[in-house]
This record gives sequence, structure tokens and C-alpha cells, in this order.
Amino acid sequence: MEVTEDGKYEKKPCCQSCATPGSSAEDNWVWSKQGEVAMHLPERWGILQFETQADKEVKYYEEWDARCAAMAIYYAQKAHLKEEGKYTANIEALKHYSKQPFPICNEADVVISLTEEGYEASATIESHTSTVNQERYLAVSKAHQKCTTAIAES
Repeated sequence: MEVTEDGKYEKKPCCQSCATPGSSAEDNWVWSKQGEVAMHLPERWGILQFETQADKEVKYYEEWDARCAAMAIYYAQKAHLKEEGKYTANIEALKHYSKQPFPICNEADVVISLTEEGYEASATIESHTSTVNQERYLAVSKAHQKCTTAIAES
């Protein structure tokens, strides 16, 4: 930390693993590439799987596609807000702002609702639905099966 001229404390970067130790470069170590210096992006964390047998097939993380589809909407909405000054319920408009590592997923069934606070979007792929809002709150659930029930009248 460093004390500024107005007496406030400010973080002073001090890289210990850089070519020049003590330099002011930002340095963070993670075992999986995240694409930017930001540790609080769980959608970018790697998945580590342990098995007792070497010939075991890697387990597929079933909700991953739905999670990524929802986060693609989040990042596109964030870019749309920055450029247009507002959120949109139009998935086609968001495709202009779509980029790696979370491109808009054409296979997802997407619903976007504008709210007083911003928006809520859901993306359903196969058996999972992920919902995200403007605050990056992400929730995942098993998609509900559509069914119809006939009620017999007496």
C-alpha cells in the first residue's frame, strides 16, 4: 500500500515473479487461462476432474453449454449498454456485440425481459436453463419438461 497526497491508502502493484521483481506490473497466477486479470469470473475458471483410473472417459459438465449461453448474453448486453446507453430484449441486436470467449449461442432457446433494474435473460439448452441479469447473477436449473394434463370432468 501507498499513502497518497490526500492521505488515502492506495494499492501499489509490486510484482514478485516478474523479470524485474518489485516492478509495478500486475501479476496474478492461476492454473487456467482466464483471458484478463480478473479472478472473480467463475465462468472462465477451468474445470479440474480427478479419476482413479487413467482410461476413464472425461465426464461432461452437462450444464456448461447453458451457462456459457447465458454469459454470452451478459457480455453482449454489457457491450450494448456501453455503446447504445441501454439494454435490449432483441437477441439479434446482441449478436453484433458477441465475441469470444462467449459468443451468442444460436442453439439456445433465449428469452430476454427488460426490467426496471436492467434485464433478466434465460438460455435453455437441452435439459438446463441458465438465467443471468445485469448484475452478473447467474443461476442454473434443470429445464422443466413441457407436459399437458387432461382433467376429466365428472
